[in-house]
Amino acid sequence: MRSTHRLYEYDDIVSLVYEGIEDVSRWKPLMSRISAETGSRDACLLVASPSMPAMYFLLTNNEDPVVTGRLNVDRVMSVNPLLGIRQPQPISADDLMPGGEFLRSVLYRKFLQPLNIRHLLSCDVVRSEAACAMLTLERNVDQSPFTGKEKDFLAFVAPHLGRAIRLREQHSRGDSMLRFFEEAMGRLSIGSVVLDSQGNVSSMNDCARELLRDAQVLAVRGGRLCCAEGIDGRALGRAVDLALAAHRNRCRSQRGVGLQLGSSGKSGLFDVVIRPFVGDHMLQSGEQPAAVVYISDNHSSGLCLDPAVLAAMYGLTPSESRIATQVARGMTLDEAADALHVSINTVKTHLRRLYEKLDANRQPQVVARLNRSIARLL
Repeated sequence: MRSTHRLYEYDDIVSLVYEGIEDVSRWKPLMSRISAETGSRDACLLVASPSMPAMYFLLTNNEDPVVTGRLNVDRVMSVNPLLGIRQPQPISADDLMPGGEFLRSVLYRKFLQPLNIRHLLSCDVVRSEAACAMLTLERNVDQSPFTGKEKDFLAFVAPHLGRAIRLREQHSRGDSMLRFFEEAMGRLSIGSVVLDSQGNVSSMNDCARELLRDAQVLAVRGGRLCCAEGIDGRALGRAVDLALAAHRNRCRSQRGVGLQLGSSGKSGLFDVVIRPFVGDHMLQSGEQPAAVVYISDNHSSGLCLDPAVLAAMYGLTPSESRIATQVARGMTLDEAADALHVSINTVKTHLRRLYEKLDANRQPQVVARLNRSIARLL
């Protein structure tokens, strides 16, 4: 009877896994169920893209906004050695990093130990060039280490979750992910043009449309991306052909090609990167993109960061966040003072506070930090 009851519980967990194919929010209560089943402090599903570093999607039953906030997640993942290690079977951090290496790691000393977290058990759910998804359990220092029982449970759940992620990708045919990344690139002031296996333009984001509107550097003719009249397009053609060949042959060593197109005169200069899409055959659907072309305008005045977003992410005051947005666009302190109608001394005072909150020592470090910040995505 007890065995039958356990089967019903597992059936409920598996149901939550596959409900996430159409509604990803169902995976949040799934994390709660997994945490309760394994006696863990919390459970989390982390999804990252090797082709888009520093961009993470985290699902967890941990409700602490500080721990699960974007800034903390980015900091933790930047020093997390587990992301780069294949874990086809459930394995503890102590076994993965033996001889006390885990306890000496920056991940443990700086981020886990202050939260009283001692034990980690993780397993790959998906590991491919397209995506890395990892399921992790955590226990406090006063809890016992994970045993074979929890490892067996994780080994039971992980394949179902991996299958659900693949089915979700096939269900959406990549459209939702494509729209997400197109919008993300637009927020970064980067145009993105997606090419199909024949080299035809299948979609582009609004930023790319704006950059191509005057057709002074790049244009779309006959459904294909090409250089404008008067600009040598041979290098672009070769780069696109190389990317399409890498896609057809699944050549993972081909990272792509970077070009500068245009001139320093009237037409302007575009930085262009052409990258092949080399997907995992298990993730591919019938309408898979073959390559993507990223476009950036060298004459752009810089990124426009939302002061409200900066204030929320980094704990800045309204005045500090307004100054931060001006500095991020490359303004001098005098120019920022004029734009905000404040004195230069006021700007310097707020800048010193920005140093503290952004862990910087000099103004160039603040500029670099803000221009790398994923606040640009909001």
